[in-house]
Amino acid sequence: RIETIAYTSAPLNVCLGRNDLREGKQHIPSHVITRMDATIEPPDESKPYASFEQFHLTINNATDNVIGGKTFRDIEQCINESLQSPIQAKKECSVEEIAKTEQEKERQRLETLKCKSQRIDLLLRRLVGAVGRVDKKRSKEANETRKDIIERVRIENNVGSTSDEGIVQQFASIMLGIEASDDWQ
Repeated sequence: RIETIAYTSAPLNVCLGRNDLREGKQHIPSHVITRMDATIEPPDESKPYASFEQFHLTINNATDNVIGGKTFRDIEQCINESLQSPIQAKKECSVEEIAKTEQEKERQRLETLKCKSQRIDLLLRRLVGAVGRVDKKRSKEANETRKDIIERVRIENNVGSTSDEGIVQQFASIMLGIEASDDWQ
């Protein structure tokens, strides 16, 4: 299997500026671009289970001349390296290898949960599910509330200072339409 990734990047302010020049259906809501900037990760060949990211090229769309010859030579070189070292097909695993892989996946899952933004999103998804089980008509509203809180947490970049209790309080106050107070139990 042969895979090559051409990853284009540009700073958020450049993307938003270019978007402001677009009209009609070409214009994308700013919050969508901001959310994508917060979630898209560049290729990283050092990640386990990411062998498909081994051959990649990052093009800085803000400064590189994408039409220029150097960029095309870089793309050609990346493709040639990929052709010379294709990704090997997965082999059959022994029971021990499967167990080891499962342990590694569990370790990675726990590591991901340590990431506060992931934990907040998981917590909010559970709250959305609870709302849906109680009142299906409010599921969409609960999910939109989840998205709003996640967006606020990401934009304000205060993920580290937001406790799980504070997130639950925000969610409840929005869903119940009441002012959140510091003395909620």
